[in-house]
Amino acid sequence: MGGARRALGIADWTARRWLRSVESDLLHVHFGTRLDVVARRPRKPFVVHYHGTDIRTFYYDPSQRDKIQWGADNAAAVVYSTPDLKPHAEAARSDAVYLPNPVNLAELPSWDPSTVPVVVFASRWEGSKGGEQQLELLEEIRRAVGPQVRLQGLDWGDGAAAARERGAELVPRMPKPDYLRWLASAHCVVGQMSGSLGMSELQALGIGVPLLANLKEGYYPGPLPVVTGEGKESLAAGVLRILDDPLAAAGRLQPREWVETHHHPDVIVERLAGIYSGLAQAG
Repeated sequence: MGGARRALGIADWTARRWLRSVESDLLHVHFGTRLDVVARRPRKPFVVHYHGTDIRTFYYDPSQRDKIQWGADNAAAVVYSTPDLKPHAEAARSDAVYLPNPVNLAELPSWDPSTVPVVVFASRWEGSKGGEQQLELLEEIRRAVGPQVRLQGLDWGDGAAAARERGAELVPRMPKPDYLRWLASAHCVVGQMSGSLGMSELQALGIGVPLLANLKEGYYPGPLPVVTGEGKESLAAGVLRILDDPLAAAGRLQPREWVETHHHPDVIVERLAGIYSGLAQAG
């Protein structure tokens, strides 16, 4: 019975998506491999929106490359969601545009640090997130803070077992509201070591939690809302500074205010409307 309901739900969603695509003047395709609607007739102008693995990984997979390149070649515009994707997106389409991820501030809980100091590693443990550096930093932080601080991370990614062995308390993947409350329980959140801010890091900033990250120079407008450093020792020292007075750290960094300025949905919608308007004028 459950399988039948699921099949009916998928069929209903597919039919509604197809109807809306026929009625629309412009289609916006999220993820570079999901091109089935725009590849059918009648053809409509479309925007391709890269989100990460699609253009960073799948684009270099021979079994996926032609499909993704077809989308880039035939799209009215191509946008990408994080600055680290720039060289990959521009390899597919030279005029690809950075469109920052919007953060739904209304869904974020209030920052409510737990009674016991907690450092949360927000990303899954894998190479695209700087997995090996995360593991090295985890070890360094464990040495620096001692056993009185809980180091938590997701039980997710090919490096999860290694993270557990190196001192992380792993929690299962969870529904989004629970995940956001988990971030809000942290005294400090450690971001991915890829040099950019993923959605998890942006959500932590929007909640107001002090964030440690190794952002690449020029990726984001300053003043940066994060504690950063060069090398694992410097980054671990940054965690210690945050834990010494998390409220003061948040006050200095102003993380939520930075997200409101640069990633509020109204800001991103205005940018996207500008892209749509330009396409309409060109067409």
